[in-house]
Amino acid sequence: MNKNSKIIILIIVIIAAIAIAGLYLSGTLTSGGSNEEGSIDVLVGAGFSKVGADLISEFNKKYPNIKVNAKYGGSGELFATLETQKSGDVFLPADYKYMEDAMNNGYMENNTVKNITKNVPVIVVQKGNPKNITSLEDLAKPGVKVGVGEPDGPAIGKTTQKILEKNNLTDSVQSNVVVTTTTVNQLLTYIVTGQVDATIIWEDMTVWKEGDGKIEVIEIPADENIESTVPIGITSFVKDKPAADKFEEFVTSEEGKQIWKKWGGFEI
Repeated sequence: MNKNSKIIILIIVIIAAIAIAGLYLSGTLTSGGSNEEGSIDVLVGAGFSKVGADLISEFNKKYPNIKVNAKYGGSGELFATLETQKSGDVFLPADYKYMEDAMNNGYMENNTVKNITKNVPVIVVQKGNPKNITSLEDLAKPGVKVGVGEPDGPAIGKTTQKILEKNNLTDSVQSNVVVTTTTVNQLLTYIVTGQVDATIIWEDMTVWKEGDGKIEVIEIPADENIESTVPIGITSFVKDKPAADKFEEFVTSEEGKQIWKKWGGFEI
């Protein structure tokens, strides 16, 4: 090999080394994710704590340098955050009513609002169904301890109130209510620990590990039930719009929808 050939080979090796170093610096050969940076605050309904954590984890595989700060709470509480603190980048309540209120009050960039899935209420009882509850009417039976969400708090509370009103059961069931909660998650805890005999929660929560082998589910007939549409949107207070756009795009993508489905979500 002559001197010129050695010089050419050396130059090729140097160029290749520089190219590979550039790929590592960009993250292409390391994490495989984007090197875009950012930070967003997401206001998420408490009943989405499982699917939310999964969505954020998968999102960060694509965008490892975008930090997602999730604040979980009752949808009413989250709406109050928008109303009083004028903060939050992405809003993901459990019922479209809260999104509609946020849009009407100027808290959302309305053209970003999209529907993701739906929430279906079900009656949940203790394993073995000791009080033999098979319908909404049975929630009014003497001696049945019922737990409900606060009507002005979590989305499940408002929806439960509407369901009882629809079926003329408000007063009769209310006399059996022994606890009201600020989140739907608390209702699952009360039924699992045996502190109530029955409650109404979202169907997708019945796949959670917390209730495995400890609860039974009674479906509410469609003509007696009230389903909720679940939306997502970017707030008018957004501080990092590019990052918020990417998060919403992922949550509503086919990959995101599969994660919703994994956690009991419904296609709409």
